[in-house]
Formats: sequence, C-alpha cells, structure tokens
Amino acid sequence: MILFLVFFFLLGSAIGSFLNVVIDRTIRRETLLGRSYCDNCHATLKTVDLIPIFSFVGLGGRCRVCKKTVSWQYPIVEAVTGALFVLSFLAQSAAGNLTAASLLFYFFLVSILIIVAAVDLKFSLIPTSFVYMASLVALAYNFIFLNHNLFIQNVFAAFAAAFFFGLIVFLTRGKGMGSGDITLAFLMGLVLGFSQMVLAVFLAFFFGAVVSVFLIILGKKHFGQTIPFAPFLVLGFLIGLFWGKLIVEWY
Repeated sequence: MILFLVFFFLLGSAIGSFLNVVIDRTIRRETLLGRSYCDNCHATLKTVDLIPIFSFVGLGGRCRVCKKTVSWQYPIVEAVTGALFVLSFLAQSAAGNLTAASLLFYFFLVSILIIVAAVDLKFSLIPTSFVYMASLVALAYNFIFLNHNLFIQNVFAAFAAAFFFGLIVFLTRGKGMGSGDITLAFLMGLVLGFSQMVLAVFLAFFFGAVVSVFLIILGKKHFGQTIPFAPFLVLGFLIGLFWGKLIVEWY
C-alpha cells in the first residue's frame, strides 16, 4: 500500500508540474509545447530545474540562472496535485469502486479543478474551456458507468446548480458572481449528484464567507470588494467528491 501511495504522489506531483505550465500559458495564449523557461529572465530550464518540489527546495526557491525568487505557486500546485492523487486512490479503494476508469476520471477531475482554482486565484478568471471539457467527459463517464436513474438525477442536479448560480448572477447583475461560476456549478452537480452538490455549494459559501471576514479584519479587503470564488467552489467540490457521502449520511 505504501508503495502505491508514494507512486501516486510522485505521479501527481509530476502532473502538477505540467499543470503549472497550463495555468501560466493558458492566460498568455501561449502554446503548451516547447521548453519551460524562467518567468523573469526567460532562460530555458534544464532537467535539474524541473524536478517537482525538490528543484524548488534545492534551489532555495530561486531561479538557477538569474537568482530571482520563484513563485510558491509551483511547489504548492505540485504538492497539492500529488496529495489529491493519493486521496483519489484512497477514496476509490475505501468505497470499493477502484477501477482504472474511475481512478483516471478522478485524476482528470482533480487536474481540471486545480487549473480552475489557480487561474481564478491568480488572474480572477475562470478558464471555462477547461470546465466545458470536464463537463463533456463527466457526462460521457456518467452515461457509461452510472445506471439510468442515477444518470438522470445527476443531470438534473447539474442544471439545478447552474440555475441557482445563474439566478445569483442575474439578480446581482454580475457583481456578486461571474458567469464562469455557473459552468463550474454545472460540473459540480453532474459529478456529485444533488445531495452532495448542495453540501459542496454550502461549504463553498461558508469558507468564502469566513475568509472574506478575515481579509476584512486584516484590512486586505473592504466591504463591497470581491474575491475569487472558484477556489472555494473547488474546495467544496473536492470535499463533496471525497467525503460527501459520509458527511451527508452522518447529517
């Protein structure tokens, strides 16, 4: 078991290194092909610079060439992706649903959610193309692997979540929430189903409110200012994905 956990963490951290490239280059509209480079001096990075987590620690969080500080985004995304890959394996194993298809589906979802959360946190923008792609994959996965009734229920949950967020956007004229959150909510309902989707949305608003209060207390934000909401939706989504059934049954 330990070997599996180590393997999936290393796999996840390697995928996380690629996700960092996607996060940065998507907004810049750069190709994902080509060698990685330093954001400061644009020097092409070598293999020693690209070992997930270890390169950042070994180089003291600085570029090997120009010695400028490297963003903490890179090791954090790598470590979080590795941890979530491990959680995906453990969650599937505990539920007795571990198959190659389900594990790959979880890995795919985790990767998309990390991209969405990081891009919104960094650029205050939800990359909806990734959410649309994930929704299509989730729809196909549900159609193949879920029974007919559960498939219909999840589709209903997806539209219910999208309608709820769409209503918020309409009533606040886009000031309380962006349209990108609607697409993310649709994906949440499609994957989680109704009860777990409600839990995920509740947790997202709860954590968002708590963080907002702390930011106001610390003077980082003022009443009326907005904060990126996708990271909180993603947090609620992940809690619903890994522990939603247990929490709902306990409640």
